[in-house]
Amino acid sequence: MLRRGHTLSASTAAYLEKMVVDDLSPGDKLPPERVLAENLEVSRTTIREALSDLEQRRLVTRTPGRGTVVARRSANATALLETMSDDAEEDHVAELRMLIEPQVAGLAADRATASDLVALESILASTHTGLNPTESLAQDVAFHMQLARAARNPLLVSLCQLSAGWVQTVRARSHATREGRRNSYNGHRDILEAVRANDHHQAVAAMTAHLEEVVRLVERSNQ
Repeated sequence: MLRRGHTLSASTAAYLEKMVVDDLSPGDKLPPERVLAENLEVSRTTIREALSDLEQRRLVTRTPGRGTVVARRSANATALLETMSDDAEEDHVAELRMLIEPQVAGLAADRATASDLVALESILASTHTGLNPTESLAQDVAFHMQLARAARNPLLVSLCQLSAGWVQTVRARSHATREGRRNSYNGHRDILEAVRANDHHQAVAAMTAHLEEVVRLVERSNQ
């Protein structure tokens, strides 16, 4: 439920963001503020603050008389998703990730809000070496996608979404062993620490080191 260690509006925004991203589709309508407030046991003011945060990040739209609706993906992002290939070579995807994701981490360090930190911390808290490979992989994808959303650029979110699909097989191999799952957790922990500290350069370095470690693990598994 809500994480009370952070400001209530940030925890509420993180909770609602997860609902919007994981459970709803573009065009779906969120419950009324009154219902959300009752369900989450917070004030309607807290709900309004949280929804305002989601609106600023273009995750929802709010219209008087219509309520709050999950935002549709931007036309540019949709075109990008529809025109790019689904069968990219692994080396090409790894190269793309190395070019894009460190910069995403740096932007997240510059732009992440309290609710972004709540969401990232929640994902990391749910990640441990006791997870099976499928569970660990899901948390890995969730962390990187949340980091992209924290960068506040919908095109970068789309790029990370694309690469997540392309690199699914590679990621699965890196999560097949306890060592791989442990390294994934450690890499994400280092990235989060840099983002929390608003340290752009350290976030870039942490993501670069994380991706390089994934490459090493996969190369070792192929031998």
